Amino acid sequence: MRGRILPTRRGIGLLVVGIALVVTGSALDRVELTYVGLVLGGIVVASAAVVALAPSPGRVTRSGHDDLVAVGDPLRVATAFTGGSVAFIDDAADAVSPGLAQERDDDADPRSAVSWVTPTRRGAHRIGPLRIELLSSFGAVRARRHIGGVDEILAVPPVVPLASIRARGIDEGDHPAKYDRTGHGTDNLIPRPYVAGDSMRRVHWRASAHHGDLMVREEERDQSRTAAVLVDLDPAVWADENAFDVAMTACVSVVARLLSDGFLVDVTAADGSSIATVSSRQSFDDLLRACAVLEPLGQGRGLAALPADAGVVVAIGSAAPPPNSPAPHLLLTAPGGSAPPAAGWRSAPLEDDVAATWAFAIDGRAR
Repeated sequence: MRGRILPTRRGIGLLVVGIALVVTGSALDRVELTYVGLVLGGIVVASAAVVALAPSPGRVTRSGHDDLVAVGDPLRVATAFTGGSVAFIDDAADAVSPGLAQERDDDADPRSAVSWVTPTRRGAHRIGPLRIELLSSFGAVRARRHIGGVDEILAVPPVVPLASIRARGIDEGDHPAKYDRTGHGTDNLIPRPYVAGDSMRRVHWRASAHHGDLMVREEERDQSRTAAVLVDLDPAVWADENAFDVAMTACVSVVARLLSDGFLVDVTAADGSSIATVSSRQSFDDLLRACAVLEPLGQGRGLAALPADAGVVVAIGSAAPPPNSPAPHLLLTAPGGSAPPAAGWRSAPLEDDVAATWAFAIDGRAR
């Protein structure tokens, strides 16, 4: 792609001196001065023609980057180019979109451009095209071109390690008896008919008497417990972009923690609209992609009822209706929030240190 052709300081100096010599030679009727002035001007014109006609590299390949990267994690991006004339290439570097901080890594290879690229904010960002600068032999003219394609990366909120709620006993709730029937890793005993080979120690005598046939205990694993994470998307709640970015970091970090603690996690907006359901690493990656582009653009009227069957409920923002179950309810309040949460919530102000906020919430007491 042909770009701008600009004279360098040396080229501008040659033009100024050349023009001055031509004017002086004409005034003094000195042919030699006019000739030298024309030669200097011709050098600049010839240099511009040379860099304008110099072939650009025909193939650009970029490696070292991932489609998904956490905010703050640096990527080493290496861009190689082949074809064209390398003799006039003075510099090469990838263009990057706003939201990416770039640090050049000088490389001795004249056919590559290496840099460290660090996302400073979540969202979709672009790397490329490759910007090359061609310099003429006399250093009089510089040409700038953009070649190759553009690669996109998605900067996702960073996942902060959080304290386990199991270590704090929070996963049992404020009323442990409610959860005696379910749980990831909990064995429920149900009777089934006796078959040859079953141990007599597993005979369920009460069920046998009820059914009139010999019954044995069968261990059956319940489905994983569910947890609910509610995100407040009211733009009035969040003071600025940074505050909502912290909320997204809190969201993915809390979900990662709950997933590690054995919960299936439903992530919804405060009005009840679904954002993601996380039960595996793959679905967690889907949540990361959703939170990378999610913005506080408002939500439907009213607040959805809190789930009554969730083992843990976590709200992020200010939407905290009264709990309708004995499950533990944790609220990470938006900065500057003035309205106190309803009774039954363990609350903590959401700060940049998400781990400290979470620790304060799970170690605190319900109102």
